[in-house]
Amino acid sequence: MPKQNGNPKILAAGAAVQLLTGIPAAWGVFQKPVMAQYGFSRGQAMLSFAILVAGYGIGCAIGGFVQDQHGPRYAALWGTALLGGGSMGAALVPQGNAALFFLVYSIPAGVGSAFLAPAVLACAQKWYKDKKGWATGVAGVAMGLSGAFFTLFVKGVGGAWGIRVCFAALGAVMLVICGAGALILQDPPAPA
Repeated sequence: MPKQNGNPKILAAGAAVQLLTGIPAAWGVFQKPVMAQYGFSRGQAMLSFAILVAGYGIGCAIGGFVQDQHGPRYAALWGTALLGGGSMGAALVPQGNAALFFLVYSIPAGVGSAFLAPAVLACAQKWYKDKKGWATGVAGVAMGLSGAFFTLFVKGVGGAWGIRVCFAALGAVMLVICGAGALILQDPPAPA
């Protein structure tokens, strides 16, 4: 069986995607603006986060299965649609409607982030069979940096135009970046 020699495009696409999937780790930057502009109590904002994390946990198992059955591109495109669509949908949730926010944002964003993670990681590891740890680490760095990205994005866009515009803009960025990255993801060719 020939060794895979790697594919820098896969790593770059995966890193770009992972930069936008760290919402569960970066919720703190969203919490106060969400409470202020949606009229949520602290408990409602924390429940939104808990549902997001639960969606991420369940989504990792489902996303991994989807990736195994249909490939990384398919799983990542679904993840992109859920994550970006959930973010754009959050911009439209009426004031004080926490239940709708959970349904439109928390669940899809959590599941979407989770569909993207195994698609990226499994794909990178298949291309870098002899350097799986390194390939995973490259994607991990990007996911770790997502906290900084979200902090700057929410404070910049959200600070200037409010969290609703921030969610809409973030959804658009996710659809473009994660969608482009998803289209690049593919498993390596089968050995002859």
